[in-house]
Amino acid sequence: MAVQIAKARKDALKSGQMPLDVGLLPDTLVMPSGKNLGGALRGTAGSRGTGGGGAGGIRRRLRLEWKRGKLRALETFQRLAYKFWTVKPRPRLDYFRVHSIAQGLHREVYEHFAEGNLLPIEAKVCEGFLGSLQKRIALRAPNTGVRWTVHRYLSKPRCVSFKAASFPFQKGELSTERNGVLQAVVRIRSLQSLQRIRKVSERDEDGRLVVREVVVDAQGNEVVGGQEEGAVPKDAKESVEYFVVQRNLRAGKDSPWMAWGTTEETKVAEMLKGTEKGVPQVAVA
Repeated sequence: MAVQIAKARKDALKSGQMPLDVGLLPDTLVMPSGKNLGGALRGTAGSRGTGGGGAGGIRRRLRLEWKRGKLRALETFQRLAYKFWTVKPRPRLDYFRVHSIAQGLHREVYEHFAEGNLLPIEAKVCEGFLGSLQKRIALRAPNTGVRWTVHRYLSKPRCVSFKAASFPFQKGELSTERNGVLQAVVRIRSLQSLQRIRKVSERDEDGRLVVREVVVDAQGNEVVGGQEEGAVPKDAKESVEYFVVQRNLRAGKDSPWMAWGTTEETKVAEMLKGTEKGVPQVAVA
């Protein structure tokens, strides 16, 4: 049985039938910012101890930058190896386009999610993310929905991680049959709003049955008055999302970019693990 399973996996790998959703690639780094940077930036050079600032804070920041530099260098090497040595003909990286590709998928996925109709984009969403969105739609009350609107992007989307990985080489596998994956994390900062919608059936002037959408509050009561068309609602919020997109290489052929989901900034404590050795020592007054 074990031999048969191994053979089935090998055949699936060579035929490009491996799962599209491989999870978030190991060592994906989303550099923490702002308050998530925690004690790494707090305090001044005159502070005592290492708890919140001073010399301890500067050393922690150096360790973070050292870790980020090493991972970025590794990512660059992995992308070059993926591009030039993984498969022939060479796969496309789309390194300078991936941020705009991610922004387009972000808008398309969430617009269809708000409408409650994922069928048109099923081929553009990885299995795990698609299942999560479908479950959330199923939890909505009958005849209700949401209206999701991006009023404007507050900055250009920025790629904060771009990793490449090839699957283990199989015996007898040709250079034209290799399998792998590209995965990018893109920071998207926007002003957006989310309104609850209820569908109401009523008769028009000619007696025909029509369905009207009304904005409701959290308790399901209709919001009277509303707002001018095109105006930004008062409850619009600034949102910072780390949107993950993925492109698979199956049997030597590139597939289209897909939405994998979202991730969060890496925790400082997680980044500091294993950085005590090898980090340059800098004297701090």
